[in-house]
Amino acid sequence: AVFEQAIENGYMLTNPAKTLKKRTLTGKKIIIPTRAQVAEILAALRTFDIRYQEAANLIEFLGVSGMRLSEAVSVKWTDIDKKNNLLRITGGEKGTKNHQIRYIPIFPSLKEFLNRIEKGKASETIIGIDSAKKALATACRHLKLPNFTHHSLRHYFCSNAIEAGIDFKTISDWLGHRDGGVLVAKTYGHLRQEHSQRMAELMK
Repeated sequence: AVFEQAIENGYMLTNPAKTLKKRTLTGKKIIIPTRAQVAEILAALRTFDIRYQEAANLIEFLGVSGMRLSEAVSVKWTDIDKKNNLLRITGGEKGTKNHQIRYIPIFPSLKEFLNRIEKGKASETIIGIDSAKKALATACRHLKLPNFTHHSLRHYFCSNAIEAGIDFKTISDWLGHRDGGVLVAKTYGHLRQEHSQRMAELMK
């Protein structure tokens, strides 16, 4: 842009940078919320105002299921299969990212969440809002935390699964990936190494 300005002002004839391509940034660091931070956010939202209750529910739902935002807000109560302990993820009208319906186990933390909010719920969908973006930003600002997003809760779920010793292939199936765990391993492999090192300290 500087060279283009110089050309316009008559100082240069050509732009030597015109053929250069922009570099794609790689290795962007993922900021994953801790259990304590998520607990802080949920507690804050549930004490702020009654209007933030559903936002807190959505944030917690994302964190205990690993779903994408569009998937989580479209889950209906009829998608719960209590007999087989499964939750169906359809993605609603637009479908999931890979356009395939998948099933995930109703994990203990997910079961506790569903049982807790089911009472008094009259809506067809489990979550009654489409986004908790503003509420999450407000809580993070209030608590002086990093600017976590909906997708941060998906990272949070993966981090918890890895710390629990779940293999990458299983986690990728839960997330709806079709690569056999390659992306999960590439994205979160360092977490397993960190967890392994923490566990190694116990071998005294």
